[in-house]
Amino acid sequence: MPTVLITGASRGLGLEFVRQYAADGWAVIATSRSGSPTLQAVAVANERVTLNSLDVADDASVSALSDAVGSQPIDVLLNNAGLFGQVAFADGGVEHQAFGSTDFDNWANVMNTNVFGPMRMAEMFADRVALSEQKKVVTLSSMLGSMALNTIGGLYAYRSSKAAVNQVMKSMSIDLAKRGILAIGMHPGWAKTDMGGPAAEIDAAEAVAGVRRQIAALDAEKLGDLLAYDGNIIPY
Repeated sequence: MPTVLITGASRGLGLEFVRQYAADGWAVIATSRSGSPTLQAVAVANERVTLNSLDVADDASVSALSDAVGSQPIDVLLNNAGLFGQVAFADGGVEHQAFGSTDFDNWANVMNTNVFGPMRMAEMFADRVALSEQKKVVTLSSMLGSMALNTIGGLYAYRSSKAAVNQVMKSMSIDLAKRGILAIGMHPGWAKTDMGGPAAEIDAAEAVAGVRRQIAALDAEKLGDLLAYDGNIIPY
């Protein structure tokens, strides 16, 4: 039975990843800062799902999760946890991140979660990924981190965090390849979640199913790119 470790699993795409992987027979290590009744219900209904507390922005929390997981091999480390910012996209987050309105504490929090979080997780769990059969580290990024596609400006905190994590995953794809690990950033599409809002283009189930297909088909030739849920390559 393959194992996936999912961060940010209490809602949105993370919760849908838990549902879909568990339904396909995977062992799921579902992590979140505070959990949710829905996630708890999924775990109660499926013995393959185990719940753990985790704040990817906190070194001690990541270390505690490492102790809890022990030496268990991890086939897919899925860095899903992320922040748009203090104000959600659907609630005026664009205006909150407009030029002249910069909240530097918010920006630092976004970077800590979206950039440092995946790095903390990869450095802590790479040995256990290397012990698995599939050996994959995947971080959910966004096309909003693309400099080539940025034609309207704004969103300084979120855009910069995703551009930065794209570089993190690019370097990681090179460094971890020496250990047989496939590392990549993926764009899940604009999905209907609390972060994406109700006007988004696709629902969470479609986004997650697409990302999972790309993860399953991942090979060394795709490393170094930002891969979209539908298989397209997003320019940096």
